[in-house]
Amino acid sequence: MAQVRRYGMTLLVSALICVYTLTNAGRFHIVDEVSLFAVTESVGLRGDVDTNAIAWTQWVNSPGEVLGAFGPDGQVYSKKGPAPAFLALPWYLLWLAIARLGIGVGLLQATLLWNGIVTAFTAALLWGTAVRLGYNDRVGLVLGLLFGLGTIAWPYANHFFGEPLSALSLLACFYGLLAWSQDGRRRWMWLAGSAAGVALATVTAHGVLIAILAGYGLWCVRRRWQEGVPLRRWLALGLAFGAPLALAGLVLLAYNFLRFGNPLDTGYHFDQGEGFTTPILQGAWGLLLSPYRGVFWHTPLLVAGLVAWPAFWRRHRAEATLIAVLSLALVGLYSTWWMWWGGFAWGPRFLVPLTPFWCLPLVIPLARLDVNLRRWQARRRRMSVRALRPLVAALGGQGLALAAVAGLSMVVQLLAVSLNYVNYEIQLRSIFPTDWSDPLRFGPPAQGMGDFLYSPVFGQLRLWGQGFVANTDLAWLRADGTVLWLVVWVGTAALVTLAVGMGLWWRGMDASGGPELPSRPARILVLLVPLVLMGTWLGEAGQDPHYGQPDRGYRAALASICAQEKSGDALITVAPFAYQVPMNWLGGLCREALPIFGYAANSMEHPEAQQVLGDVLETSRRIWFITGGLPANAPENTVERWLSQHAYKAIDLWYDDYRLLSYATPPLLAQAPVHRLDVTLTGPEAAPVQLLTVRAPSRAVANDVIPVELTYQLLQPVDRPLRWFVQLLGPDGVPVALLDTAPDDGYASFSGLPPGEALTERAGLQLPTSLPPGSYTLIAGLYDPEMPAAAQRLRTPTGGDFVVLGNVVVQ
Repeated sequence: MAQVRRYGMTLLVSALICVYTLTNAGRFHIVDEVSLFAVTESVGLRGDVDTNAIAWTQWVNSPGEVLGAFGPDGQVYSKKGPAPAFLALPWYLLWLAIARLGIGVGLLQATLLWNGIVTAFTAALLWGTAVRLGYNDRVGLVLGLLFGLGTIAWPYANHFFGEPLSALSLLACFYGLLAWSQDGRRRWMWLAGSAAGVALATVTAHGVLIAILAGYGLWCVRRRWQEGVPLRRWLALGLAFGAPLALAGLVLLAYNFLRFGNPLDTGYHFDQGEGFTTPILQGAWGLLLSPYRGVFWHTPLLVAGLVAWPAFWRRHRAEATLIAVLSLALVGLYSTWWMWWGGFAWGPRFLVPLTPFWCLPLVIPLARLDVNLRRWQARRRRMSVRALRPLVAALGGQGLALAAVAGLSMVVQLLAVSLNYVNYEIQLRSIFPTDWSDPLRFGPPAQGMGDFLYSPVFGQLRLWGQGFVANTDLAWLRADGTVLWLVVWVGTAALVTLAVGMGLWWRGMDASGGPELPSRPARILVLLVPLVLMGTWLGEAGQDPHYGQPDRGYRAALASICAQEKSGDALITVAPFAYQVPMNWLGGLCREALPIFGYAANSMEHPEAQQVLGDVLETSRRIWFITGGLPANAPENTVERWLSQHAYKAIDLWYDDYRLLSYATPPLLAQAPVHRLDVTLTGPEAAPVQLLTVRAPSRAVANDVIPVELTYQLLQPVDRPLRWFVQLLGPDGVPVALLDTAPDDGYASFSGLPPGEALTERAGLQLPTSLPPGSYTLIAGLYDPEMPAAAQRLRTPTGGDFVVLGNVVVQ
């Protein structure tokens, strides 16, 4: 029987994974997801825990959008619990290995499928919990389906939040304690303790719930051990539960110390408005009953669970009491949280961890319904009754009501996953105006019960009326009307296959001779079906223009970087509205794990950014820099201006609206001596410019960037638009690397420079990857682009049109 149950659970898990994959948007909805993914990416690619890739999010208007905190080193770290990011690592690394085989798999999109797996296993564990409580497998299957398809667990299965993992870990802790109370095996205590540790490392505040579960565990021990028990057995049990929990606590302390230098610092900004400051009744109203976030609006099925709770309490008093106490604790906790509504979210996301517990009382009406259906089936076999009326009678009023509420709840979840609820959240800010200028007053729309028609539940219908395709949240249906038919057909075939398998399993549970286990190929097929669908989905969803086109724009710039990357490179970006592109593709394109620092144009106004980029400048050999939607030398681009003053630009290329630059860094000049030049350049209409000194390395290797630092002075004011050229000449006098630039890398002009002062110009030369070894000549000079071609270059006293700076030996 256990094998048949496992097969049924496999069917359930596979079916739910297929549903979640088909309804996945393939993109982030909320910045919280981005912060968690940035941790997974950092650990998976570089073994770091920073979230510097989205450093720009630290300087936004609302504190609710600040998902990180600065460490002592100025780097950004997520304030979210690490468990969701860490436990998603094997899944991320699996797809990273596949992507590096040259298969076009988007790592961000692949990781977004992870919580679908977590939620599907939560449904299976809920089934197992029902069986532990004494209910049959048919009840367990239906309970798992109701949880997986009829609650807010479905929408959150498609987000990269920590709440799905919280739900699984808390339920696993309860299951372990319940199982131990029945058979006394110590492994169940280890499971409970390990799950509690995961819950703690997901959300530290869940320590309150863990304490309640531990109290339930003590009650289980007392119930099982009525008589005196040796101390060693108590110690063994305490070790089994407490050791993994203590280990999780130590991991959290170490994680905090690694990020912030203080084991007790979690990164939350309690001095900036965060904290438990909301009046509890206001928050409780919002979480439970308000049209805006009320749990019963977003999961009508839980009304049935609430109605069933008294009967559940009469049969399972300890477990029902546990659910009630957990509910009071979590609702009470988040009712006082300053952002109790959870930002842009679907329903009360902070209550997602309680969803499986709130579904558990449904075993009572489901068991009664199962008995009635079995009687009806037996009567039908005897009397060949096929009319609908006997079936309706068998269901009874309670069964019909449960079916109606379950159907309504599934429709609500289907609306949530089909249409992008964030679009309506934005509209609500106009319907119920929010003071965006004051971060601490930023809050949810003030909805009373009279505003129920403005509930996000009805808002999904409004979005549908405004245009289903335009507001779609399905990866296989794009806003431009494109349908990914391959995903649709493979998904349909997968669901039909699993539905047939589930139907056969259900019928087998009624067989007089007992259920039979299908053949091994059939069981393997059940495992393969969701994998095939996920692979198909990833292959097709990766073509979403949201993530760029392979040979255009941002992706082309990334491909260019990865074709030239080497150890010691770093990547800085000023493209905050396209952060998803490198997150999706960079890991698969590059063999070297480039540290990435994502800033906004004005980020260098902040000392933390200056500190971090100062460190990058000293620890990297080459810096890649990508901007998006900005012209060259944009005055507001403080990052580019800073690089022009501290690094040595070598490459400046455009890829549609994106610009790729590369810079050499000062450490490459650490051993280079300063050589005097004292050469004056003059032109027909240009005042003389004197080159004073040069500093450049005398040795290099192919694919290196050679930094060149020139000092010069204007002997008189210059009113011509002069430009520098720096070149590396081969033995035949043909340039193998060159750079053309204005003063200060374009942030200044000669007409604005003061005469008589020593000035510095920084330049870099990118050597080709296939450059042959040998001796090359480094030259520099000035030219006037407005003069005729023959007279553009300024001349030396000997008549030359460039100055030899020295030789570079390429090894």
